[in-house]
Amino acid sequence: MQAGAQGVIRKTADASSVLACLRTVAVGTTWMEDCLLSNGDKPFRNSRSSLTPREQQVVELVEQGLKNKDIGASMGIRPGTVKIHLKHIFEKTGIHGRYGLALSGLREKGLLSYPTV
Repeated sequence: MQAGAQGVIRKTADASSVLACLRTVAVGTTWMEDCLLSNGDKPFRNSRSSLTPREQQVVELVEQGLKNKDIGASMGIRPGTVKIHLKHIFEKTGIHGRYGLALSGLREKGLLSYPTV
């Protein structure tokens, strides 16, 4: 999205989702599938209030596109510790993957909106 994409869809998406994505992008809004943000077997929890200050700091750095090594250097911790923080963040938020985490942050800040699929 930061590079200018207006929509993101799985390459395994069904035809109706692809068409819905194309229609949405054609009218000038952004498109993002729910499944890219959350793990399908866990409910999506929008609030990050349960995250520790350290975990929130990791989230902010992930949203900026930093890798674990760079996050660790920025925070003065090892990349392995960053991985542990990310594991806890994913468990607490129900978000699947760092890409989904970054997109969720953009959505919470009002920089991204998408219809529910």
